[in-house]
Amino acid sequence: MNLRNLAIALFLSLFSIHNLSAENGYTIKVKIKNTKDTVCYLGYPYGDKKYVQDTAKISNGNMFTFHKNDTLQEGIYFIYTPNNIYFEIIGDNQDISIETDTTDLIKNLKVEGSPQTKIFRDFQLFMRENQLNASELNSKMKSDKANEEKYREELIQIDKNVKSYRSNLIQEHSDLFVSKLIKSTIEINVPESPKDASGKETDPNFRFNYYRQHYFDNIDFSEPAMLRTPVFAQKINEYLDKLTYKHPDSIIKSAHFIIEKARANEDVFRYCVVSISNKYETSNIMGMDAVFVDLAESYYLTGQAHWADKELIEKIAKRVQELKPLIGDKAPNIIALDTNENVIPLYSLENEYVVLYFYDPDCGHCKKKTPELQQLYESKLLDMGVEVYAASTNTDVEKWKEFINKFNLTFINVADPYTQSNFRADYYIDHTPKVFILDSDKNIIAKKLDVEQIEEFLTKQQELQQ
Repeated sequence: MNLRNLAIALFLSLFSIHNLSAENGYTIKVKIKNTKDTVCYLGYPYGDKKYVQDTAKISNGNMFTFHKNDTLQEGIYFIYTPNNIYFEIIGDNQDISIETDTTDLIKNLKVEGSPQTKIFRDFQLFMRENQLNASELNSKMKSDKANEEKYREELIQIDKNVKSYRSNLIQEHSDLFVSKLIKSTIEINVPESPKDASGKETDPNFRFNYYRQHYFDNIDFSEPAMLRTPVFAQKINEYLDKLTYKHPDSIIKSAHFIIEKARANEDVFRYCVVSISNKYETSNIMGMDAVFVDLAESYYLTGQAHWADKELIEKIAKRVQELKPLIGDKAPNIIALDTNENVIPLYSLENEYVVLYFYDPDCGHCKKKTPELQQLYESKLLDMGVEVYAASTNTDVEKWKEFINKFNLTFINVADPYTQSNFRADYYIDHTPKVFILDSDKNIIAKKLDVEQIEEFLTKQQELQQ
C-alpha cells in the first residue's frame, strides 16, 4: 500500500467538505488606500493549514474584486498581499464591500454586507487597546516599585473590563458565529484543588484532570464554521499531543472522546474522523499505527464514514491489514526450517526477549544491516539473554545458505523453502529487513526498528523490568 496515496485520499475526502457551488457565487469588493501592490489574495484557515480561496488584480485606485461561483462558507477569511498587508474578515454573506487604509488596517476598516466583521473589528480594536495599556502598566511596575501596587490594581481592572466586554458580546450575539469564535479563545478557569482540614491538597492531580475534562467547554462542536478558524485544529492537536499520555490506548480514548463530541455536526464529525485518522496513519512514532487501525475499524469499516467511497474504504481496509500485527498483539507463530531442515518454531524459544528479523539474501539493505545485527548479537544480545530469530523471505535455499556463510551468522536462521508457512502474509513483509521485538510471552513490544535501535530499546526495556 502506498502511504502517500492513502494520505492523499484521506486529505481529498476532507477537503471536499467545503468546496460547494452556489447559484450566483460570492462577490467581495475591496479598496485598500495607499497600497502599492498589484495583486491580492483571499485565503482561509482550515484545520491546521491555510488555503488560497481566490486571487484578484488591483486596479482603478486600489480597487479589486474577488468573485467565484462558489458559496463563501461561513468562517474566518484573510486578505493579504505580497507587501505584508494582512487583515481578517468574517465570511457571513455572499456580497461584501470592504474599505481600509494601510496606515491602520483594522482601525480604518469599513464594511458593508458583513455585520459579523464589524463586531469582530470592534473586538480586535478593544483588545488591542487594552493589551497596549496592560503592557505599559507592566513596564511601569518594573521601573516604579513605589507605585507597584497601584499599577497592579489597574491591571486587575483592565482584566475585569476585558472579561466583562467579552462576556457581554458573547451573550448579546449568542446566535452568531463570531461570538462562538471569541468564546473559543477563552481559557478554562480551573478552581483550586480541594483541601483537607489541615490545608493539604487531597488530590494533587485535581487541577490537571479538571482542565483536561473541561478543555472543550468553550468549543461549539455543532458549529461547522469553527473548522474555518485556526482555533479548532489547534485545540484538538493540543489535547492529543499535550494533554494525553503518549500511549496508543490513551490516545485512542482521547480520539473517541473528541469524535463523539463532533457528532453534533456532520461536517465537524467528518473533519475529526479524517484528520485524526490521518494524523496517526502518517505518524513516525512507533505504535501509533494502532490509533489509525482502531479509528479505521471503528468508523470507516463500520459504514459510519458515509463520505468515503468504495475505493477509499478498500484502501483503508487493505492498510489496516498491512499494519497488523500491532504492538501489544500476540506474534503469529512461525513454523520454519533451519539449514538442516529441522523445524524451529518461533514459539519454541524461551528467551525473555526475541528479535524477530526478516531478511532477503538478494536485498542490498539486508547485506548491510544483517552483519551489523550479527555483531550486535555477539557483543551485546547474547549477554543480555536475547535471541535472534531470523527468517529469510527468499525460497532459494542455496542463496540463503551462501548468505549465512558469507556473514558468519550464528543466531537462529530459518527459511520456508516449500512455502508451508504463512509468515509473509501474517507479518506483511512488504520490505526487508523488517524487525519486531517480542517478550517472553511472544507479545510484540516493538516494531519498525532499525538494527542500531535494538540495543537501546532492549536496554531500556530491561531497566523498566528491574
